Amino acid sequence: MEEKKKMGIAKKITLIILMTTFFTGLLGCFLVFFDMDKFETFVNSFTFMYGLLIVSIGVNSGISKFKEGK
Repeated sequence: MEEKKKMGIAKKITLIILMTTFFTGLLGCFLVFFDMDKFETFVNSFTFMYGLLIVSIGVNSGISKFKEGK
């Protein structure tokens, strides 16, 4: 039971990171003083990590469904 609670927290943190990045970029599109080139460079440097976070959510969900027999 304890393990499932930790996975839920990790999933929520991952989704918060991705949503924060998305909404920062979305807001930056409309703000004149926001340097989108620097933000794009920042996001591109972490693209591999974002991909791994998304894949880990999917793999974790698949493993838990496989164990449950769904």
